[in-house]
Amino acid sequence: MDFAGMIQTWIRVLSGPNEETFEREQASPNANLTTALIWTVIAALVTAILGFVQSMIFASSAQGMLGIVEQMDLPPESSAMINQMMAGGMFAGLSGAGAFLGVIITPIMFLIGVGFVHLLAKMLGGQGDFGRYAYLAAAIGAPVSILNAFLGFIPVVGGCVGFLLLIYSIVLNYFAIKVAYSLTSGRAIVVILIPILILVFAALCFTFVIAAAFAGVMAQ
Repeated sequence: MDFAGMIQTWIRVLSGPNEETFEREQASPNANLTTALIWTVIAALVTAILGFVQSMIFASSAQGMLGIVEQMDLPPESSAMINQMMAGGMFAGLSGAGAFLGVIITPIMFLIGVGFVHLLAKMLGGQGDFGRYAYLAAAIGAPVSILNAFLGFIPVVGGCVGFLLLIYSIVLNYFAIKVAYSLTSGRAIVVILIPILILVFAALCFTFVIAAAFAGVMAQ
């Protein structure tokens, strides 16, 4: 694996929000599904490691809170539960397990997402290749996920920058879809917007269900 070439490709893609950048990249001999999956797995591994480090930092901070909890006038049952959660490494263990599962789930979700976009683009008259688009999508998604993992170490500001990075990645995906499938600007925008609208609708439905369930519990 040419890691230097991989990093250079990621830098070119992230720093070139235009059609010319993606036209050059899709002409690369490495522009195929295999490369896309390798990059996705690498990004998932790096993200998992950084996430585990964050959980260790959180666990260390939680240990410092134990003394404060012990000085609080809490019921014995509540105090014992909080101490067990902080001192027992519960959060670290859950984060470690989640990080491991992420390495497995991320490539699967990547294939599902790319496949959905590929289907939409084809329905709108796109002429592109699944493997080449997957390569372009991974060239965007892999470095963005790693950058977001690093931003997770920065409270508040990291979240704000991460949101802006998400918006920027959507812009880059617009160019990738437009070039990969030879679509017009309008149709490329439609392909971008449909998955976003579906995710927003699903999130709203989930929030509504949780809120309704919580209200039902509180009413009892």
